[in-house]
Amino acid sequence: MLNMPDNPDLISALYIEDDYALQEIYRGFIEDDGDIIVATARKEEAVEILDTFQFDVIISEYHLSEREGTDILRYLKEKYDKTPCIILSSENEADTIIRAYEQGAVDYIRKSENPASIAVIIKNRIKDAALKRRRERDLERYRLLLQATLDAIPDIIGIQTPDHKIVYYNQVGYSFLNMQPEEVRGRRCFELIGRNRQCDICATEKAIRSKKLERVEKYLPEQDRYLDCRSYPVLDDDSEVIFIVEQLSDITERRRAEEETLKLATEYETVFNGTHDCIFLIRVTGEGEFRFIRNNLAHETATGLTTEMLHDKTPEELLGEEAGSIVSANYQRCLDTNSPIIYEETLNLPAGEKIWETLLTPVIQEGRVTHIVGSSRDITDQKRIEMELRLSEERYRDFFDNANVMIQSVDEEGHFIFVNTTWKEKMGFSDEEIENLSLFEIIHPDSLAHCQSTFQDVLSGKAVSGVQAVFLTKDRHPIHIEGNVNSFVHDGKLKTRGIFQDVTGRRIAEEAVRIANKKLQLLSSITRHDILNEVMVLLGNLDFAEEMSDDPEVGKFLKKVKEAGRTIQRHIEFTRLYENLGISEPEWQELVALIPKSKEPVTITNNCKSLSIFGDPMLERVFSNLLDNTIRHGEHATAVTIDCRQSDEGLHLIWRDNGVGVANDQKEAIFGRGIGKNTGFGLFLSREILAITGMLMSETGSQGDGAQFEIIIPKEAYTFN
Repeated sequence: MLNMPDNPDLISALYIEDDYALQEIYRGFIEDDGDIIVATARKEEAVEILDTFQFDVIISEYHLSEREGTDILRYLKEKYDKTPCIILSSENEADTIIRAYEQGAVDYIRKSENPASIAVIIKNRIKDAALKRRRERDLERYRLLLQATLDAIPDIIGIQTPDHKIVYYNQVGYSFLNMQPEEVRGRRCFELIGRNRQCDICATEKAIRSKKLERVEKYLPEQDRYLDCRSYPVLDDDSEVIFIVEQLSDITERRRAEEETLKLATEYETVFNGTHDCIFLIRVTGEGEFRFIRNNLAHETATGLTTEMLHDKTPEELLGEEAGSIVSANYQRCLDTNSPIIYEETLNLPAGEKIWETLLTPVIQEGRVTHIVGSSRDITDQKRIEMELRLSEERYRDFFDNANVMIQSVDEEGHFIFVNTTWKEKMGFSDEEIENLSLFEIIHPDSLAHCQSTFQDVLSGKAVSGVQAVFLTKDRHPIHIEGNVNSFVHDGKLKTRGIFQDVTGRRIAEEAVRIANKKLQLLSSITRHDILNEVMVLLGNLDFAEEMSDDPEVGKFLKKVKEAGRTIQRHIEFTRLYENLGISEPEWQELVALIPKSKEPVTITNNCKSLSIFGDPMLERVFSNLLDNTIRHGEHATAVTIDCRQSDEGLHLIWRDNGVGVANDQKEAIFGRGIGKNTGFGLFLSREILAITGMLMSETGSQGDGAQFEIIIPKEAYTFN
């Protein structure tokens, strides 16, 4: 995982390890102090990352899959990359260690079985290696900066011995002579311009005699240039001249040089005052006092202190004796360690009281700290957020402990780490008993196998919802629970968290309702059977009466009685269907399995094949009724098309045929009970089935263009596979 720091003061490290679990374990331990940011990579990813990003330190496992981790050392050597590389290994063989050092490792750390303890060593070695590398980079940067500075100076800068032999020229000098360094080094200065003796006017010769700065102007006809020559004698401890530093200025280009110098000065001020970091400079006097030199605009704005207010003042003079002595103590600590330090401080300044994170970097010249560069960052808001976070964590912890649900945390072995108050009240165990309690000791035997399987799924990283099980209290009373379980890593250890509700009362009530419904269904079935038998007897006797009666008037009454009997029969038959409505739990059902097969003369085209719907098990009857409605009432209908579209309301599932359609005054009436040319219950029952899971159905077609039944499915009751 690539994790690069935004803060340049943090140490960046690349940890190369093919085992993802070890990556996360060591990264967590190394980053826990917050001063090191670790990016992780597998061996095959490392080269690409190193080609893109620069790190302070590289840590590589010695043994990686299919190859050695020391391959990265060969890669660094080939790239002339001096990034320090630390090798981690469980081996302690001398040959292995020597080979790692020979290939360029800066350190070799033998791993132990305790990652936490070895991580402390790794962090210290990372910091040491990073600090050393940063110092080397700084030294190289300063050397290159000095070289670049000298090469950027428009004058010729040269160093020569008292006998006029050249030791060094800057690039301008070599360009002026049109020679390479090896052609110049060791030759006398006058020889380089084609002369066989020293110049009559020579600032170097004068400086050797006077042992102080000498300056002359002279004309060189060989180059047709006027030069302003300054010679600075460098003396040894016996005040003897050992080198002469000469500066030769082309007077004809003086104005150009002055403009360039002004440009460089402006760029320095732009950088110094353009940065958002609050920077201040401190001079360390020979007496060990700390005196402010200047600060940048960002520091002025954030603190309310101008350069005029702080210039040449000590911290005590600027801030008062009490606050100033604390600030001076930190400066003294930087002075004593001769290395950068970082710390937090609270200061009451003209801009108000703020909390600062301050980095002090010493400037060392001739073995002593002469200046300190300070860089401060206002972390007042950050500290406030951290405090709010701590308070939030406390409230979060209080919420969990007092929540009206059972919350538990269990380690990989099944031992309890945490349970909340509700859990303890429900289960009846004391804190001492919970310490020695295993999860599998409180699970009912009927739930044990299922819970063990679920536990392994959670340890593998799955979050499992809708867990159902039976716990046993301290008194071995069963408690039915439902909830969710997931896993997490804390302090490098895998743990699980479960949140459950006690549904024992609900289960008892559900069982009672189930038993009652079963009895009612039995009673209803027996009663319906008896009534239908009597109706059959009634209708049979009416048939006999019609055959035996010759009276037309009596025949009319018998016919009406017979129609009433058949109506009773249809109503009783309908109760057979309606009594099953809502008995079973709703379930997810694929639309393709619900749609009936095409039936002559109607063909069905389903454009929503990947749709699944959460509904009553009788949902299939809805679409059977719709097809029956199309065949019976569509008159010339030959085709049905099923489409769907999503909206803010949910999913609109549309059943459209090419029949005669529904009259405008009948669009709602057709859903009434007993309305229709057949039983009159089809669309009524369909609406009732859909309503169980919150679905609505209406007729939205145009008369003459075919019937269109639109079902609105709530968002939580549909999905596309």
